[in-house]
Amino acid sequence: MTHTVAASDGVSLAVHAYTEIDQRRPTILAIHGYPDNHHVWDGVAGNLSGRYNFVAYDVRGIGESSAPDDRSGYRLPQLVSDTGAVIDSLGVDEVHLLAHDWGSIQAWAAVTDESVMGKIASFTSISGPHLNYAGRFLRSARTPRGVADVARQFLASTYIWFFLCPGAPELAIQSRATAKVFEAVARIGRSSTRSQRGAVPRSTHDYLNGLNLYRANMPGPLLSPGEQLPQTRVPVQVLVPRKDYFVSPPLQRFTGAIPDGSRVVTIEGGHWVVNSRPDVIARLTSEWIDLVTEGAAPTGKSSVVTGARDVRGKLALVTGAGSGIGRATAIEFARQGAATVVLVDRDHATANETAEMVRAAGAEAAVYPLDVTDEAAMEDLAAQVHNKHGVVDILVNNAGIAMAGRFLETSSEQWDAIIAVNVRGVINGSRAFGGQMVERGQGGTIINVASAAAFLPSKSMVAYGTTKAAVLALSESMRADLADEGITVTAVCPGFVNTNIAKSTIYAGMSAEAQERARQRADAAYRRRNYTPEAVAKAIVKSVRTGSPVLPIAAESRVGYAMRRISPSLVRLVARFDIRQT
Repeated sequence: MTHTVAASDGVSLAVHAYTEIDQRRPTILAIHGYPDNHHVWDGVAGNLSGRYNFVAYDVRGIGESSAPDDRSGYRLPQLVSDTGAVIDSLGVDEVHLLAHDWGSIQAWAAVTDESVMGKIASFTSISGPHLNYAGRFLRSARTPRGVADVARQFLASTYIWFFLCPGAPELAIQSRATAKVFEAVARIGRSSTRSQRGAVPRSTHDYLNGLNLYRANMPGPLLSPGEQLPQTRVPVQVLVPRKDYFVSPPLQRFTGAIPDGSRVVTIEGGHWVVNSRPDVIARLTSEWIDLVTEGAAPTGKSSVVTGARDVRGKLALVTGAGSGIGRATAIEFARQGAATVVLVDRDHATANETAEMVRAAGAEAAVYPLDVTDEAAMEDLAAQVHNKHGVVDILVNNAGIAMAGRFLETSSEQWDAIIAVNVRGVINGSRAFGGQMVERGQGGTIINVASAAAFLPSKSMVAYGTTKAAVLALSESMRADLADEGITVTAVCPGFVNTNIAKSTIYAGMSAEAQERARQRADAAYRRRNYTPEAVAKAIVKSVRTGSPVLPIAAESRVGYAMRRISPSLVRLVARFDIRQT
């Protein structure tokens, strides 16, 4: 449904309601950017119109709206007045603003304007800063990293100076060169398997008239932002596409610090994420509106929903968490600020013991008994965790078993058993929880615990080395496959760690008495080495931040990893020794 609203200067604004206006539902008012029109919101509206009144309008001079007589009609005060007029025409007490690109720039001006601020219940900004704050950002560099951030934004903003040139932008638009450039940029960050690839219909008219937004309002605020920056009382959410080419994430996060009680969320995607991942935009917008409506929005200083490579405030899940490396890792996550650690283990009692330690270290803990080899149970677990805790941010596939023995000594049943736990268990966990990470669109971390045996073959541990090499190869392939989703995958290769694994190792081809003697010898050797699970846990948690593809931890693992590349023939020679006899 479309109706027109007369702006204060007589311009006719085309307002498109995707739903009937129901006074009992919150109303979302969406403002598009350049060179788009209201159709950029079609996908988002499709995801939100069931719960909300969803309205978008064509900015003056764009789409079905008429154009002012001269360039002065595109100045920000007039654009703010337009927003107020559209809100008044809807017959609702207040709206929740949702804006992208230039729409977000004018929305920032609206939420900091006393005449309109009171009509806005909340604001979700995507890829569009307040121009005065952008000017302040360009002067904010105090560190080498800050200088790099500002320099990057200067380079990304070169198109603005081109748009301010007389004549040249019009020629580029008429020749379709500008459209081709924008289409190319739109492909940046659109490589997710969930990305939609439908093009927003744009006309030459939209491109040409939209130039006036730049020419009427720039570069003044960028060059002279003023000493007193505008403020707002409107709760603000800033969605920061990690691969935004035009508006860098540091600039968007800087802008997001304007009001108290704001929220900054990093998401996967490029500048036109509103078109490629409308489901993500819709979910986060709905989430923010609900928080504001229920009075649960953060208060005080702005809250930052940390990026994928951080532990603070995150939801982590560890399999094999009842003892050893799994237990130590769960506790270390708690110590480093994780909000909740989900503990998965076949042994419910030992997992509960770990839970008490996690809580003592400062995090919430939840225990789920599970056999990682059961794919259906893993899928059910993922659904339970999602419903109760949300999407897992950090997954550690740690559950595993050890097995020693020569190739011909290892039975088919033993092969099936170790492959089920060490390989299928990792696949099951990664599929169940990795799929949720992709769907959410905010990245994540998957850590698969392999072993130095992955790159140090031994005739004494054929089955174990094979499964851990499979985990290493799987991890590196997953890393390549999930990179476009912002999901980092790391293969951890600890080395000889002093855990109870030596006491439970299966020795193929040996009698029960011989196995027990071998376990005792191995356990004594591990204790002499005394590389602790806590040391491994610190390295695992650190790897969330560093995003290493392969992480050999203990000295023997690091040396072995280096030797595998330096002298493979030496590694193959050492593999011929039967380490069970030592």
